[in-house]
Amino acid sequence: MSTKKKDPLVHLTAGGISGLASCVLLQPFDLVKTRLQQQQQQLLLKNNDGKSKSLNSTILRTVKNIIENESISGLWKGTVPTILRNVPGSALYFFTLSEIRQLLSKHQKVKSQNFSNSSLPVLSNRDNLIAGMVARGSIGLIMMPITVIKVRYESNLYNYKSIWSAFTSILKHEGIKGLFYGYGATAIRDSPYAGLYLLFYERWKLLITNSTAIASPIIHMTSAAIAGFSATTITHPFDMLKTRMQLKPQTYPNIWLGSLKILKEEGFIGFFNGLTLRLGRKTTQAVINWTIYEALVTWFQQRRNH
Repeated sequence: MSTKKKDPLVHLTAGGISGLASCVLLQPFDLVKTRLQQQQQQLLLKNNDGKSKSLNSTILRTVKNIIENESISGLWKGTVPTILRNVPGSALYFFTLSEIRQLLSKHQKVKSQNFSNSSLPVLSNRDNLIAGMVARGSIGLIMMPITVIKVRYESNLYNYKSIWSAFTSILKHEGIKGLFYGYGATAIRDSPYAGLYLLFYERWKLLITNSTAIASPIIHMTSAAIAGFSATTITHPFDMLKTRMQLKPQTYPNIWLGSLKILKEEGFIGFFNGLTLRLGRKTTQAVINWTIYEALVTWFQQRRNH
């Protein structure tokens, strides 16, 4: 494909629509994951020997408790802050990613090949890694206050009546810095995730395209699923840390102390608490986001060319 600069509004719009779709469809995954991680933290007990042990929280039991106490609609608690974060965040991410990749493609020594199944320039593995990390890291900083409010609002550790009350309470008791708790863990999780995801995604698209002749949406869905699964598993410990730091910043004040506390009380396996749910959510989110995004970008470009 041509690496000619595309209309930024195309990427903003396509990214926003794909983000909205994944928010509404996948919010229950996010909510249950937060509750599971929270419960794992709360259910640390002392046995007669003074050693810590934890009570197992299952996904089904957590879902059942939410429905019993908050009704079925409780599974979508936090959808509004999720939309407020993810829709503009997704739009800005895809726009920023497109701009960075266009810039990197101009300085690439090896000429990009014609890759009809991609809505973006074909880059080297290194450049894909850099583009994903820089785009996600910068947008993550901008959207961090919404992320903190979302996690607090989803959790039942706080009795926030509304998003606004959550915002004002954090400002009152923790100041501006309270809106950025967990950014270090978030950046360490999201930036490598985005870089690894983009690297895996583009490599798998190229591999599948060169191996078989199938429809573009299937290529995008398959590549997104594999990339999402791989990148999520690798970066999950930082998601665990981020959630703990945002829910209880006094107990988990930074990445280092938080890591030591989890390792001491829950062992290495504690870093992967909630992985199953996050794998389901992130992999499905990747499939929805990137399949819709690439389809919309292609559609917009074809309409403009006619």
